[in-house]
Amino acid sequence: MLAAALVFTGHFAFFTYIRPFLETVTGVGVTGVATILLGFGVANFVGNYLGNYLGGWMVERSLRLTMIAMPLLMGTLGVSLVLLESTPATDAALVALWGLAFGAIPVAWSTWLTRTVPDEAESASGLLVAAINLAIATGAAVGGVIFDLGGALDVFAASGAVLLLAALMVLIGVRTRPLATA
Repeated sequence: MLAAALVFTGHFAFFTYIRPFLETVTGVGVTGVATILLGFGVANFVGNYLGNYLGGWMVERSLRLTMIAMPLLMGTLGVSLVLLESTPATDAALVALWGLAFGAIPVAWSTWLTRTVPDEAESASGLLVAAINLAIATGAAVGGVIFDLGGALDVFAASGAVLLLAALMVLIGVRTRPLATA
């Protein structure tokens, strides 16, 4: 649950502070922010759609790899947004890729729950929802403190680091069960 919470904390720290990042670091105005956020939203929708189909295919092949790859990709994108030269086109592409990657996250964690505790899936899902809600609040609140102290770049660096830590935690500590055969 801690690894799942870290994934969502990292994502929501990023997502909550994307507008200030785009305004202050990328230097886009209201129209640019709206366009990039539209790209993020469309990519997230596609990622969620693909998360259910492509992500489902990925989960069938290797749930564990899917659970590692998505936060690893998102963490790398967060760090890239900090390290690469900020241009509207580059940042828009990285933000859209982030949205696409996040779409598979809920599918992977829900699948992990149903495979790990199939007899207690409802209770475990409630625990996951609680962890996600806490992670949303934590990402936004801690992101706010970081933003106040250092700005949007520091929030994205922290978000990327949290997601890379989550990927490492999954790699080291999360075990998956194969899909049960009928």
